Amino acid sequence: MLAGFQGDSLTDPTSIAACAKHYCGYGFSEGGRDYNTTYITEPVLRNVVLKPFKAAKDAGALTFMSAFNDLDGIPATGNEFTLKQILRKEWKFDGFVVSDWGSVPEMVVHGFANDAKDAAAKAINAGVDMEMATTTYFDNIKNLLEDKKITQEEIDNSVRNILRVKFKLGLFDNPFISPEAQKSILDPASLDHARKVARESAVLLKNNNKTLPLSTDIKSVAVIGPLADKARDQLGTWCFDGKAENSVTPLTAIKDLLGEKKVNFVAGLDYSRDKKTGQFSKALATAKKSDAVIFFGGEEWILSGEGQCRGEINLPGAQSELISELAKTGKPVILVIMAGRPLAIGNELNEADAVLYAWHGGTMAGPAIADLLFGKESPSGKLPVTFVKGSGQIPFYYYRNNTGRPGTQQSWTPIDSIPVENPQSSLGYKSFQLDYGFTPLFPFGYGLSYTSFTYSDLSLSALSMKTNGSIVVSAKVANTGDMDGDEIVQLYIRDRVGSITRPIRELKGFRRVHLKKGESAVVEFTLNGEDLAFFNGKITATEPGKFDTWIGTNSNEGLHGEFIVE
Repeated sequence: MLAGFQGDSLTDPTSIAACAKHYCGYGFSEGGRDYNTTYITEPVLRNVVLKPFKAAKDAGALTFMSAFNDLDGIPATGNEFTLKQILRKEWKFDGFVVSDWGSVPEMVVHGFANDAKDAAAKAINAGVDMEMATTTYFDNIKNLLEDKKITQEEIDNSVRNILRVKFKLGLFDNPFISPEAQKSILDPASLDHARKVARESAVLLKNNNKTLPLSTDIKSVAVIGPLADKARDQLGTWCFDGKAENSVTPLTAIKDLLGEKKVNFVAGLDYSRDKKTGQFSKALATAKKSDAVIFFGGEEWILSGEGQCRGEINLPGAQSELISELAKTGKPVILVIMAGRPLAIGNELNEADAVLYAWHGGTMAGPAIADLLFGKESPSGKLPVTFVKGSGQIPFYYYRNNTGRPGTQQSWTPIDSIPVENPQSSLGYKSFQLDYGFTPLFPFGYGLSYTSFTYSDLSLSALSMKTNGSIVVSAKVANTGDMDGDEIVQLYIRDRVGSITRPIRELKGFRRVHLKKGESAVVEFTLNGEDLAFFNGKITATEPGKFDTWIGTNSNEGLHGEFIVE
């Protein structure tokens, strides 16, 4: 991401300063509601929340943005601990910090500042160099200086940070971008790359009886669903410069591939939240006269992004009802989900023969999806987040702690199997939910392919290492299927015993490997002592002890090995 924004040279005509946001804890808000309160222990803050920000700083991010939320009672825009202690002193960040939109005066609403003047003082003293959108700095900074609420040194430091970034970008030598540099946005090479990115992002979640890929020789296919031909929706949220007329929809791409005569289209629903069933009969008739049904469902773009939180994360509108009716036709049903968030699709998963999660794939989403549905390419994407069975299972993440009573298949008592007036002592006393159990709908890192990959020959370069040493973990990965494809090989570890309890698994590396049919490769990962370090409440250190490691295809599967850190 940083390389894409900032380019090979900061003075290039299309280079812009990347901004790491929202710093920090914004994604941990209570109830998953934007702008909401966060309470995060320092070990979780340092071991989880700050890691991507530290990676962004190390990769050269020129700016950081302070978040809307408060963190343990201190708004992020007035938080000296995160902005001065961690970002400046510990990480030696020398770019500038900008507030989020209006987050300085919002500290008054938080109850952290008395008025706009007080908010400006607290933001400046905390280390926010630039205010976005609002004018509390402009309106109050002179009086704050006269009242000695801020110092000239604070002002000078902020100005230095801002000027330093502007000099790096070459803005004083060339403040304007050349219009010629923008003409390549929709050129063939860029569109091909957009198609590749959309294709590699899609995740195949289910493929019963090799329903996919469909043959291009198919006699007819029914294309149904509210997102089959919605050019703007596939661009996703926060896309102010994207134009619907530049998007190629799935319907258009499938028609281009098969020819219009083979494609029978009925939307069934006018938009994703549509609850009207008036088109159902026409959709069912279309399905019955076709050899297969491709249903494009999910969420329209406006349901995703900032401020678009949902309490229930099922498919909106009457989509589930339509999918259920289509399944009754007996025709193969392929479900393609286009959405900006993971959705609880357990019921739809049971109804469909195949499920492809395509997200909001952008301008070239249609051709990318067509490539996958008809086997021009094999799906290779893996889930970057755990998929839950329902919103009541949130938060659920792969790196969770084990607890003293972890749920097991033997201990779980499904709610419908509990006899009336059942004795209390027979319910297991383990960590699970009666209705959801103890496993997610899909684990982190999950994703299927049209070919098959076999893992073997796990090898460790040593069975022990020093805390400042390293160890190489490798495995052989073979394409044992009938099609060329990419596999994303994943490395996980577990620190069995720590001075604070450690997660059951942590992702420590991944590799995308392209293997032709019948081909194999040895995939290696190097684990350094610092990869095993964690903040234990006092210091960040690598603690001696026993470790597990896995190389596999997702966070739940893999070849297992063990080593010791001395």
